[in-house]
Amino acid sequence: MPTETRTTDAKARLVLPRSFANATVIVEQVSETEIRVRRARVVAEDELPFAEESAAPLSDRDRDRFLELLASPPAPTPALKAAAARHKARRG
Repeated sequence: MPTETRTTDAKARLVLPRSFANATVIVEQVSETEIRVRRARVVAEDELPFAEESAAPLSDRDRDRFLELLASPPAPTPALKAAAARHKARRG
């Protein structure tokens, strides 16, 4: 895809190619000096699947293991304790 250089007007408006006419776009600031403009793929709200529709049920074995871990969780490992300490320090 070729790169084009475009200039904005005094109100920071940018004229895009005709192929963007009547399109929804995503404007993403990639860095301090770079902005990416992409055409968005719009999906009607009633076409979005619910998480419950696509989730596969657990096998009996997996369900039993999950419930067992909830009832008696394993002791935290040193790596988990260190990660929790880093998180706590960052949060304040």
